[in-house]
Amino acid sequence: MMDQGSNISGFTLHQTYARVHFSASRRLDIYLHENSIPPRRLTLDPDAISVHEHVVSLDRSRAVNVVEHLFSALYGLRIFNLRIDLYGNEIPFFDGSSYPFIMPLARVKTNAPAQPSHHIPLLERISVGSGNSFIRYEPARTRRDPLVVDMTLSHPYIKKQRIELEVTPRSYRAEIAPARTFVFTTEDDPRLKELPPYGIGITRRNIYSASPLRFPDEPVRHKILDLLGDMFVLRKMISGKIIARNTSHRLNLRFVKTLLGYLDFDH
Repeated sequence: MMDQGSNISGFTLHQTYARVHFSASRRLDIYLHENSIPPRRLTLDPDAISVHEHVVSLDRSRAVNVVEHLFSALYGLRIFNLRIDLYGNEIPFFDGSSYPFIMPLARVKTNAPAQPSHHIPLLERISVGSGNSFIRYEPARTRRDPLVVDMTLSHPYIKKQRIELEVTPRSYRAEIAPARTFVFTTEDDPRLKELPPYGIGITRRNIYSASPLRFPDEPVRHKILDLLGDMFVLRKMISGKIIARNTSHRLNLRFVKTLLGYLDFDH
């Protein structure tokens, strides 16, 4: 029986309405549908990804915004062969996590196996950093080694949060995907008076959320979610260990570009 694919739709971060359709493909294809003109195929490469005011955009013209949570779900679930049709210039934001994408993606049958884990053939570490933020990669010993992420988030409002885990589809669904986005702010931030149904506001005195925290260390888990989303441009899993502190989308993309300088990936 032909795979009819899977739809997901909802409001975006900026309160527009958007829809995304997933269907099986032997490669990664991303199409943007705008009005009545033929769909435009978007290119996924590091030069086509940009960061503006903490939002990750795809295409050199920033044609589609807030792609990081969808891309994180794809990377965490190891899905690299898929057709994605975008109806709207922004991905639905939902609750500020990547969890709403899990079931729609699981319903799509892929026509090709996921790309295998890849061992980076380096003896030395790869490292990028800025101020008190850094990402360091330590190579795996064998191709069968997993990807392990050791992430630390340090800020005066939360002191220090740290988590280390092996990234598998199962651990991603349970430990990372539910973690919502957050912002460090002040008590006079008007957004705290009428919280939207997504995200977390953290001040020196309190943590504000429309629903209870899903994990005591939810912010640091979301940092891993964002890192994996920015790594989707690799289009393959890697093995080894990533040790990171106080990451940002800009630093993540610097890390990805540095990795790509050492890898011979057939995109």
